[in-house]
Amino acid sequence: MIKDKSSKELFEFIRTIDTKDIPSLKTILSSYTLEKISVDQLLVSLKYSGEKTLLIDARSEKEFDESSLPYSKNFPVLNNFERHNVGLIYKKYSQSSALWLAMQYANPKVESLKQCLSQNEADKKTIYVYCWRGGGRSGYLSKMIIDLGYKPIVLIGGQKSFRKCVNNFFSRKTFPNELLELSGLTGSGKSELLQSVSDELPIIDLEFSAKHYSSLLGHIPYEIRNFKPVQGQSAFENDIYSQIYLNSIHSTHSKHSALYLIESESKKVGDFEIPKMLYEKLITAPTIKIISLLENRVKRIVKDYFGDNLNGIEPMKKIMLEKDKFFRQQVSNKVYDELILLLDQKRVKEFTEIMIVEYYDKKYKDKGKKPLAKISTDDIDIAKTEVLRVYNSLAP
Repeated sequence: MIKDKSSKELFEFIRTIDTKDIPSLKTILSSYTLEKISVDQLLVSLKYSGEKTLLIDARSEKEFDESSLPYSKNFPVLNNFERHNVGLIYKKYSQSSALWLAMQYANPKVESLKQCLSQNEADKKTIYVYCWRGGGRSGYLSKMIIDLGYKPIVLIGGQKSFRKCVNNFFSRKTFPNELLELSGLTGSGKSELLQSVSDELPIIDLEFSAKHYSSLLGHIPYEIRNFKPVQGQSAFENDIYSQIYLNSIHSTHSKHSALYLIESESKKVGDFEIPKMLYEKLITAPTIKIISLLENRVKRIVKDYFGDNLNGIEPMKKIMLEKDKFFRQQVSNKVYDELILLLDQKRVKEFTEIMIVEYYDKKYKDKGKKPLAKISTDDIDIAKTEVLRVYNSLAP
């Protein structure tokens, strides 16, 4: 089989194939009517009719993991291995041979494509298809979808056109909307509160965009829940932009679209920098101070960082040992040794309380803003009501 061949075997095999009469992709697609859409039109569709939209990314798994459009599903016309081989043949042999090979890889995927469309209820939705630049892969996948009886629409410019939108937005001098910040100590429930109002108010969740809780240990909550790490700054920015654009309708009244609720952050979330214009707006934004009893803060951190099965213990211990010198400087040798012992004994509540008191509360200082209100999250429903009250008093 072609997929089992090494690069050398593949070249030898391709030499035995007469591809001079293979029609170009343009010729193959010429008998198909491919409707097209701009990225601006697509984003409007996602914003207002997302539940009736099926957006399919035709690129390889690696490309999809690195960056994708919001709500998209990945169906690789060429997987990572196949894309590599087609690229080799294109570069080292000929365009027609590369096209022939690509079709040998793509055509057997018809049954799995049919299943994908059925599972995603494609017959009830508008289907959009994109690749990197809106060229060969999205065109050929659209052909395959048409052959199955559907009418897909191709994104002009592909993923690259979406990335251009993101770059243009974050290149502005100032963030065009207003922000209301949630500030407070580690474990006070800022993220929980942010998510609790997300169906009613437009929010920007920077930590979710980064899949990271900002601190040195901040990747652990996402790691133990099997979230894939964000692959780079571009993917981080893409997700923030998607939230800004799509979340602006998550409100009871249209006036709310001008004011976003956001959690307090430093310049970086994990390895990623908050876009400058957004961060500059954040540091001057009015703030609500979120407070909570220490015992409740401990419960939240234990739940987030250790999980139901305490599977966060090993990654936590790994970082603590790798950063041995750093933590000893932060909390003293005696406290550090106690923390490691507590992890070994699976006494995560005691570990967490010491970390909060001796590390987090000392390291992450209040920014000195005078809050509009102080809201306790010890009762999340009351806290939600209070946030909505303050928010509505500010919304233009």
